[in-house]
Amino acid sequence: MTKNSWAGDLDRRHHLLLIAVIQDFVATAEPVGSHHLVSRYSLGVRAATVRSMMAELEADNFLYQPHTSAGRVPTAKAFRYYVDYLMPKRQVGRNDRVQIEYCYSERTRDLTEVMRETSRLLALLTGQAAVVLTPRFEAIELERVNFIRLREAQVMAVLVARGGGVQTRVVDAGRDYGQEELERMARYLNDSLQGRTLEQVRTWIEAALRADRVRYDEFMHAALTLGDAVVNRWVPAEVYVEGSAKALQQPEFSDPDKLRELLGALEDKTALLDLLERTLQAGSVEVSIGDEHDPRLSDLSVVAAAYSKGTMPVGSLGVVGPMRMDYERVIGLVDYTARALSRVLGS
Repeated sequence: MTKNSWAGDLDRRHHLLLIAVIQDFVATAEPVGSHHLVSRYSLGVRAATVRSMMAELEADNFLYQPHTSAGRVPTAKAFRYYVDYLMPKRQVGRNDRVQIEYCYSERTRDLTEVMRETSRLLALLTGQAAVVLTPRFEAIELERVNFIRLREAQVMAVLVARGGGVQTRVVDAGRDYGQEELERMARYLNDSLQGRTLEQVRTWIEAALRADRVRYDEFMHAALTLGDAVVNRWVPAEVYVEGSAKALQQPEFSDPDKLRELLGALEDKTALLDLLERTLQAGSVEVSIGDEHDPRLSDLSVVAAAYSKGTMPVGSLGVVGPMRMDYERVIGLVDYTARALSRVLGS
């Protein structure tokens, strides 16, 4: 999370007031008034003082008043300040931990099903839409490759990752091969690629093709050339989305414009994909509030974290919802889920 330059703008009294406003607004989705705050929270001041302080926060763009007769509502700036400086760290509850660990206790499922189940789990636990960026296949260790002849000079490669996960790639082989030839080529490549990542296989093939022995061995050269065509054909990672219907029950999305924004983000996915890709470079949970990173997400917040295989981040997961989000709970759940998924991939 990037901390902002106005870190010390508010004193302790304003901190307590802002915490109360945000927590109340998150719980009720209603504008917050001074009398309500004084009656519900131990602020140590009278309603008139609270009104004055709220006016000061409004002047500094931490609060706004949707209607003249209404209370105040936190702005994106207020939520950012809260997340960066005021939010108490909440431990993930025992029931949530048990549910997450149980989700990953079934070891017979393939990688694709694990990714789908992760998005379902996050949506269920948070009540928001959940997104999971599948592992970059280039960073996953390979188990084997199979070649299947489709038609003259066209081959489908089936790449199988350790722990499950399959990708298929159709390539132009340059010449026609029989199925027996293709199977022999696959056996030759599998002797060397097993346990390597796709990136490592790419490097190995490039080096092998430069070797003198390969230049004069027609079979080895053909196998490596076909392997090179397969590993250099880039295939984008997938994004799984779950919980859209649950997210739509949030009161914010009774506003047609905000509803359109959420549905657009979940359907188009490019803005979310950019955020999830950026999260791969970060070492902690990333919280994007409003249009901090993309104008297409101006009324939404995204909480995301990378998951790893060993020490290498290979994908990311997150939760998408309105800015009025229970950040303490969501951040904890996203972080814990990413760590749990990393343990599964590393075992």
